[in-house]
Amino acid sequence: MRLTHGLALFLIIFLQACGGGNNNGSDNGNGDGDTGSGSDTGSGGDTGGGDGGGTPTTPEPTPESGKLVVYNSAADNKAIPVRNIPFITAPTVAQRNGNTDTDGSFDYQNAESITFTLFGKKFGPIAAKATVTTADLAASYCKDSDTPISCAYQVKRNLQRTLLSVDADQNYDNGITLYDGMANFPLAPDTSIDTYELALSKKLLKQGRQTAAIFSPSLGINLEEPQPEADDVGGQPIPFADLFRIARPFPEYSCTAIEYDEHGWPEKIPASCAQEENDIFKIPTYALAFMLRGVPFKTLPTGRYTVIYEGGGVIEYDGIGKKLAAESSPGRDILEVTPTLLTSRAGAGLRVFIKSVTEGNHIRNLRVIMPGGICDGNPFIRVDSADECPTGAYRSFVETYEQNTNTIVFNPAFMNFLKDFKTIRMMNFMKASPRNPCYTLTDDAYFECILQEFTWSQRAKIGDAMWGGSFRTDLVERAGRGVPLEVAVELANQLKRDAWFNIPHNATDDYVRKYATYVRNNLDSTLKAHIEYSNEPWNGPFWANPYTIEMGRKRGIEASNDYWRGLFFYTERSVEVFNIWQDVWGGTDRLVRIINTQHNGGSFASRNMLKHKGSYQSIDAIASGPYFFGCWDRSGTQCKDEDLVPKLLRDVTSVDDIFEILDDPNNPYGLDKTIEHIGLQAEAAKDYDVDLYAYEGGQHLTVIWGDGDLDADRKRNLLDLFRAANRDSRMAGRYIQLLNGWKANGGKLFALYTLPQTYHNFGSFGIKEDLAQERKDAPKYDGSMQFQENQRKCWWDNCE
Repeated sequence: MRLTHGLALFLIIFLQACGGGNNNGSDNGNGDGDTGSGSDTGSGGDTGGGDGGGTPTTPEPTPESGKLVVYNSAADNKAIPVRNIPFITAPTVAQRNGNTDTDGSFDYQNAESITFTLFGKKFGPIAAKATVTTADLAASYCKDSDTPISCAYQVKRNLQRTLLSVDADQNYDNGITLYDGMANFPLAPDTSIDTYELALSKKLLKQGRQTAAIFSPSLGINLEEPQPEADDVGGQPIPFADLFRIARPFPEYSCTAIEYDEHGWPEKIPASCAQEENDIFKIPTYALAFMLRGVPFKTLPTGRYTVIYEGGGVIEYDGIGKKLAAESSPGRDILEVTPTLLTSRAGAGLRVFIKSVTEGNHIRNLRVIMPGGICDGNPFIRVDSADECPTGAYRSFVETYEQNTNTIVFNPAFMNFLKDFKTIRMMNFMKASPRNPCYTLTDDAYFECILQEFTWSQRAKIGDAMWGGSFRTDLVERAGRGVPLEVAVELANQLKRDAWFNIPHNATDDYVRKYATYVRNNLDSTLKAHIEYSNEPWNGPFWANPYTIEMGRKRGIEASNDYWRGLFFYTERSVEVFNIWQDVWGGTDRLVRIINTQHNGGSFASRNMLKHKGSYQSIDAIASGPYFFGCWDRSGTQCKDEDLVPKLLRDVTSVDDIFEILDDPNNPYGLDKTIEHIGLQAEAAKDYDVDLYAYEGGQHLTVIWGDGDLDADRKRNLLDLFRAANRDSRMAGRYIQLLNGWKANGGKLFALYTLPQTYHNFGSFGIKEDLAQERKDAPKYDGSMQFQENQRKCWWDNCE
C-alpha cells in the first residue's frame, strides 16, 4: 500500500507525540529539549515529539527522583528546574504530596503517576519519570482535546513563556521560583500563543516586567507601504500612534483650487471650494484627509482620540470618529471612536475636513493620536493609563506629540508583531520599488520619463503632512516617498533589529552618499545595515527593469539581449552603490551587500552577475525569491507536458486541487521544485563565496486577470479558492516545509513576504490578514513561528 504524503506525515507526528521524544529532555540540536509539532493535520512542525510516556512495566515499586524543568530555548537551551511547585502522586502503595525541591526535584516510585499544580490549574496525571517538562504538562492538559496536537503545542509554549517570565529574582542560575504576583494564568493555557503572550505581557506590566522570549528570531519580514494603494486593503497595519500620517494626501479628494505649502498642508482654500463637488463623495470636500477605510475591528483602539494642530481654521470630522465639542478647544479636538462606530461605519473611514484656514497661519502639523500610551522601556504594549505602569513609567502618546509634533511614535501593536523577526526589509515601507509610470508614453517622452533621476531633495521628509498615497496620486510623485529614512532607522533602533534598505533604481550618487551617511550616523551601533540596490530589476512591470536596460544601453554594455544588458548594468550599479557605502562607513564590517536574482530557472543569472567584472568581490549575498505556486496554463515551456503537469491552477475547483498542485513533485513551481532551486542557488553562492538570502518568499497563488479565456465569475471563483487555500490549516505545513528546505539546502536569512495585509485582487500575500488576527487562525504565520520556535535561533555563522 502506498501511503499518501499527508497520511505518512500524520503517522510520523503521531508516533513522535506518543513517545518519540527523548526522556531526559536534552537538547536535540534543533529546537528545545521537548519540541514537537503544533499541527493536528499532519502538516506541522519539523522536530520530534515530547518526552514519551509509555505503560510502566516494572512490577514492584522502586524509589526514584525526578525533576520538573523548563527549557530556556531562546538562549542556551538549558533545562531550568522549577522550584516549590505542588504535586501529588497517585498511589502505588500510598498517596503522597509535596512541593518540588530547590533543584526542581520530586520523589516518586516506579509505576506511579504525578499531578502538578501551576497557577491554579492541575496538570496530570503524568507517568512519573526522571524529567518532566512543559511538553508532558501540556500533553496531560490536552488529552481530551478535539485537537490534541495543536492544543499541546500551544499549552507547551504558553507554559514555557510563563515560567520563564515569572521567576522571582529573574536569575535562572538558581532555578525558577514563581513570584507572588502571578497566582493564576492570564488566560486559559490553550489560548492562541500570540493572544496569550499579549495577556501575559499586560499582567506583568505593573511590576515592570516583560515576557520572556522563547526563541531568538531567525527570519526576516517585509514591510508594506505606510498606507495601501488600493482602497479595499483595510487590514494593512497602522504603523504610528498618529493616524494622520497615513491619511490619503489632500490632493486626492480635495478641492482642486487649493494651494499647498512645501509640506503638503493647505495654505489657501478659496471660497469657490464651497461649490465644487467631489467626484467620489458628491459633496464639497474642501481640504479632505481620508484615512482608515475598512479598518478591521480590534486593529484600532476604541476610546478618545486627541487631535492637536498648529495654526487656525475650521475643522470638521466624519466617519468612525465623533467630535466631543464640550471637551475640545482651539488647537485641540477630542474624537470618540466607539465599537459601534467602528463596526457600522468602517467603510467610511475617518474623514478630516479642513474647511477654512487663517491666512498667514494655516492649519499644519495636525495629529490624530491614539488613546493611551506605553510604559517606559516597553514599546510593545499599549496601555490606557498610568494605572497600568509602574509609578512614573507612563508615557502618554498625546504628551509625547505635544512636546514635538514630528517625533516618531510607533503603534505598539505594530512593534509587537515585528519584534519576532530578525531583520526588517524596508523596501515597500519606503516605496523603493515602484511600478513603471511611463508605459503610456512613446518616443523621446518615454525615455525621458524612464531615465529621470531621483535626488535627495525629492525624498520623503519628516515634516511632510502625509507619507505615501493611493493609486490616485501619480506614480512618479509616490516613487521613493513612503516613510522618510529617519522613520525606517528609528524603527530598527527601537526594535533592536537589523535593517534591510533598498536604494531606488534611479538614485543619484549624491542621494546614495547622503543616505549612507544618515544611516551611519543614526543606526544603532549594534545593528547591521543590509543594502540592496533596487528590487527585481528583471521583472518587467517594475520601473527598474526598463531603467536598467536603457542605462545598460547608454553605458555601452555588450550583451546578447536586453535581459542580460539590464542585469549587467544592475550588477555594475550595485557595486558602485556598495562602494559609496563602504567609503562612507570606512569599511564593510556592519554592512551586508546584497544583489537580487531570479529564483527559478537555475542559477544561471546568479552566476553571470557574480562573475561579471569580478563583482562577487564586492558582494556579500545573492537574494532570491523562493515562491511556490503552479502552472496557470500551458503557455510556459515547463507546463506543456500534460503527463508531467496534469493540473493547472486555472482549472482547479477545490482547495484540495490546489494543494495537489503545490505538492506535485513535477510541478515546475511547486514546493519540491522551489526547494530544488534553493539548492542550485546555494551552490552558485558557495562557488563565489557569498551567502544565499531570500528577499521575499512564500506562496504565490494569484489570478491572471488578463486571461481572456475565463469570464469574470470564474476568475472571482478562483480568487476565492486561492484565498481559502491561504486560510487552510495545511498551509502552515507547507511554510514549514519550505523553510526547512531553505535551511537544509544552505539558505541563510529568509525575509517572508509580507506584513499582515487584507487579501486583495492581486494576491493573498499577508502573513496574516490583519494585526489582530489570532495566530491559530493564520496558518502561514503559525507555520513560520513554529519554524522559528523549533529552530530556537539563527543557524549560520556570525548571524547573531
